[in-house]
Amino acid sequence: MLRSEKQSLQGMEKRLYDRFRKSSDFTCRTVVIANEEFRACYLESLVNLRTTLSTINQNTVQPDNDWTRQDFHALEDEDDSVIRLSYELLRGNLILFNKEDSVTVIEPEQPDISRSIAIPNSENPIQSAFDAFTEDIDRNIGLLRKKMISDQLVIETRFIGGRSVKKLAVIYLEGTARPKVIESIRKSLDENSDKELTTARDLTRMLGHPKFAITPTYISSELPTETVQNLMNGKVVILVDQLSFAFAFPAIVTDLWTTTMDANFPQIFQVFLRIIRVGATLLAVTLPGLYVVLNSVNPELLRIQLAITVAKSREGVPYPSIIEMLLVLLLLEMIIEATIRLPKNIGPTITMIGGILLGQAIVQAKLVSNLLIIILVASAIANFAHTSYMNAIGIRIYKYVVMIASSFFGILGLEGAMIWITLYFASLTTCSVPYLSLSLKGQASDE
Repeated sequence: MLRSEKQSLQGMEKRLYDRFRKSSDFTCRTVVIANEEFRACYLESLVNLRTTLSTINQNTVQPDNDWTRQDFHALEDEDDSVIRLSYELLRGNLILFNKEDSVTVIEPEQPDISRSIAIPNSENPIQSAFDAFTEDIDRNIGLLRKKMISDQLVIETRFIGGRSVKKLAVIYLEGTARPKVIESIRKSLDENSDKELTTARDLTRMLGHPKFAITPTYISSELPTETVQNLMNGKVVILVDQLSFAFAFPAIVTDLWTTTMDANFPQIFQVFLRIIRVGATLLAVTLPGLYVVLNSVNPELLRIQLAITVAKSREGVPYPSIIEMLLVLLLLEMIIEATIRLPKNIGPTITMIGGILLGQAIVQAKLVSNLLIIILVASAIANFAHTSYMNAIGIRIYKYVVMIASSFFGILGLEGAMIWITLYFASLTTCSVPYLSLSLKGQASDE
């Protein structure tokens, strides 16, 4: 251990104690290592002291085997030195003071406070591995390393935050990811390194993404296999400590109907599934608007027999079709959110009560038409045929825009709303990449 030449480290322990005196898990005690006394300062919640001391003493007994340590060199400003030591404590390291006014920082054995690798909870992998990310970023990086054995896999680790420091890893495949995307993410993270990072929204704000974007600018996944495919497709992946999801940047329009799991199927199956998803997207967005158009604004678009049938289905309904549609759609949104938030043992029960009993009762009470229930169910099923929950939320918002425009301007309003959505997509740029790009690998034909 080296003696500090810049300043004496006496009193550093007291200043650390004063800084952490309100934390009940902060401890300073005397320990013996290799027949030498030290004052050990650490956080009990992050350090397994008994196992750490046992490991160090075993290493010191072995010849030509020095125990792992990092000598701390004090700065000229004593306050900065205390801040550095505090930072090491918060990272879960062990601080040792000896009688020679020197300090050693040790990476100790840590208690098992992270859950083990388990099956995914929010995604359903098909013909794929069933392991999922955990809250430990180092373990997540290990999962990626195990699934992608390549020296072109680049992992850049940094620490973000002011009051609460979070470890973050930027991962990409060299030669596949676009350099301008990598530089854009690096620059944004460097400029916002002092901001707090606790949620995915904080991360997107750091990267300068639009605050009120109704289209997701990233793809999140808890599956290491899907994350590997995102890397191979040219995306840059960001892992955040204590978040069990990988965030792939940037999202492009093809992410609405493609998923990396499609690579497990033959080519003809991939094409078929993607056609189904594109059709589901169009149905989810346009069906509510079409119902309003054909009922209230432009019923002349239907054949006379079909128009009469549609009119009879609404016989007895006391309000316009736009109010009818909004009422049932908002009720469906509440059922969906309740099903997601409730425990799994009662979630299906709520779905049955809301979907069957309430639907039948509201039709019998002549509050909505039978045709509306058919449109509602078809739109809901089409909405959840997409590749991710984030994309499904965006489609749920788009259909309200189309429906309101249709109620005012009829079929022309529906067409205008679809054109507006297309122009909105064309205006989006994420990490220097247009949202309407068809590929991120190399020089794609749309670049």
